Amino acid sequence: MSDTWGRRFLHLAEHVSTWSKDPSTLVGAVIADDNRVVSVGFNGFPRGCDDSPALYAERERKYRRVIHAEANALLFAARPLAGCTLYTWPPARWPAARC
Repeated sequence: MSDTWGRRFLHLAEHVSTWSKDPSTLVGAVIADDNRVVSVGFNGFPRGCDDSPALYAERERKYRRVIHAEANALLFAARPLAGCTLYTWPPARWPAARC
């Protein structure tokens, strides 16, 4: 995959991070295979749970409930992920990981 596609997926992960309702930890993840998006995820509470802003303010309770962006992207993927690359925002020390 070219550096151009890698930058695009990293920028997409940055955009996806804005979907999180947690004001203190905006994290986004994109799983890609070559130049195609396979899945995306952001940090937040599980589907069906109350996600009102007040619950994010309660740090202890928030950390017990929140699902990481990377886990959400893995869970949302509708196919095997062997050979895919995971991009996260904000970037970790290494912004992409091979699955």
